[in-house]
Amino acid sequence: MANTFTAEELKTIVGSIMAAAGGGGGDSDVTTKQAIKLTTISGKQLLDSIARDIQYTGKFSQAELASFVAAYNKAANAQLETVVKAARSQIKPGATAADAQKTIQSIISTSYPNFFDPKQFTKDYIWGKVNFADVKNLGAKSLIALTEARSAVKAFNLSGISDAEVQAAAKKIAMGDLTLEEYKAQLVQKAKIEYPQLAERFDSTPGATTRQLYSPILNAIASAWEVEADSLDLNDPFIDKLIRPDGVVGKMPPVSVGQASMAAMNDKRFDGTLKAIDNARDSATSFARALGWGI
Repeated sequence: MANTFTAEELKTIVGSIMAAAGGGGGDSDVTTKQAIKLTTISGKQLLDSIARDIQYTGKFSQAELASFVAAYNKAANAQLETVVKAARSQIKPGATAADAQKTIQSIISTSYPNFFDPKQFTKDYIWGKVNFADVKNLGAKSLIALTEARSAVKAFNLSGISDAEVQAAAKKIAMGDLTLEEYKAQLVQKAKIEYPQLAERFDSTPGATTRQLYSPILNAIASAWEVEADSLDLNDPFIDKLIRPDGVVGKMPPVSVGQASMAAMNDKRFDGTLKAIDNARDSATSFARALGWGI
């Protein structure tokens, strides 16, 4: 019973409680605090099994194990009590055991089809202990989720999102409560605010990121400076002025690729490139020849 509660198991538990309490309906209190009792051994097995599934790398102390078992039993029996109270309110006094069982079965199948889930409870308990700020101790699944979330934020260049918010999103992704695509869809909406010039292009190009939409300009700058486009920082004041001339106002479009290339060659970072050096050498040679130095 540590892994799942079937409808039949739940019906048996409720039925036994009802029988012990006197059978029929009424408003008398029913105590269910000990009806479901996870043992320490079963609790450890459940924790270890789920920890492997979610790639949790931490170890559980005896105190943590005892805390988990107590929390598990409290939550399971609290849910059970709601089922028992529903049964007592619907079973008429003097009802036969067969009629009572039918009523219990109906309540379980219609009102409580998703009764207490031990696996989900255990997952939530373990995930509550995962600290995404402690990267060194993250399991592979969590680390992948964090890396992907950070990469997505970087691709959209959203300076207003803190790392704590990224960690929270990564945790939801690792837990299965949020997909990476759903997170990116959220980022698109934020990017439309920071880069209003791109709002229509985001709508017409699903899945595109800020960097991707600005890639023609970035490639032109990278070519002029003889660097990789991925190394360029969109927050560089020089680049930011080219891609959004009026900032977040969004009324002025970005410069053209040609304008970006010319601006990059007029920036001091162009001076150290091979092309700039060659141009300087050619200019010096031409000047010397013009003076008749015979070069």
